[in-house]
Amino acid sequence: MEKAQYEEELVKLAQEGKLKELLELSNKLVDEYPSWHIAWHYLAVAYGLQNDHERAISYFIKVLELKPHSVKALYGLSVSFHALKMYEEAISCLLKHKELHGSEYKILFGLGVNYTELNMLPQAIDAFTEALTFEPQNEETLFCLADCYRMQENYAKAIELYLQSLDINPQNILVIHNTAVSYKYLNNNEKAIEFYLKVLSLDPAFFRSLRNLAEIYIEMNQPQLAKPLILKALELQPNSTEIKELYNKIMI
Repeated sequence: MEKAQYEEELVKLAQEGKLKELLELSNKLVDEYPSWHIAWHYLAVAYGLQNDHERAISYFIKVLELKPHSVKALYGLSVSFHALKMYEEAISCLLKHKELHGSEYKILFGLGVNYTELNMLPQAIDAFTEALTFEPQNEETLFCLADCYRMQENYAKAIELYLQSLDINPQNILVIHNTAVSYKYLNNNEKAIEFYLKVLSLDPAFFRSLRNLAEIYIEMNQPQLAKPLILKALELQPNSTEIKELYNKIMI
């Protein structure tokens, strides 16, 4: 079989998630063609897909020794670094990829995610904002960008972006919850309650919304509304100190 045919088979096995076959074939090929970077690349991919990221990293580095400008290896390396919480190293790979290949959505999104993990929020905002120029209706990117603004305490901007994300997927519970949180920080209890209730209509056991909504009702001196929420939260997390404290408040 020619190398081109082997490469087609490697790609197919990776896409189909046939990890055992992918590992066997890529191991065979690195033995037969030790200087062929494609064989090493798919050996790295095979280990990465099995969450053996330490080994995946060693093989992606081997690929880059054979082909220093392999953008596929740089991206794969960034994924494994991220999985191991080596965010600075992941960013370095993604920036090198961008330098060699230009901007594209997945690289910008990856940069945003890794910058966020390092609390480098201005850089994350820039990356997510640029990513949206490629996929303006990507609900996940809108959500991640909104979260960055929320962490910067720019709640109005965060809400604007959360609502755009919800226009695309109205039933994303985490987006609805974070929208409620942002309204609460803007002291808009009415809207916060509206969105917490939306969460609980979709998932009555969503602990954080139960807790936060109960807190609002207690602040509003409506313990009768807080009580069923607190009791439900206690069922879910009976050892939660904060829920026990809320329970004590309504029992006074």
